[in-house]
Amino acid sequence: MTMTTSKILIVEDNPEQAKALKQALESLGHTVFGPAPDCSAALELIWREKPDIAFVDTHLGSETCEVVLDECDLQAIPVIVTLAEAANLPHFCARRDQLAGKPDIAKLRAVFG
Repeated sequence: MTMTTSKILIVEDNPEQAKALKQALESLGHTVFGPAPDCSAALELIWREKPDIAFVDTHLGSETCEVVLDECDLQAIPVIVTLAEAANLPHFCARRDQLAGKPDIAKLRAVFG
């Protein structure tokens, strides 16, 4: 069975987390943009690359990801919110799909069917 590949944006300010997610997604054959470490870099990539899906961290340094989520909604880009622990989910992310903890291939395969 061949999985459809996607253009994926990673918005993550933690270099280790970003690298692990990028490597896992690329190993599944996806094209990955980023990681964007802050909201302005993320918005630039959204406008330039038109990703099929975005993995967005809830907090980017001192910023929250709300502006990135809003732009993804405007562009009809599905979002998966990434966070270290599910218990830390901010209220503005409550209705979003989530990927908590360290990304791994099994979790990501489940996301892409």
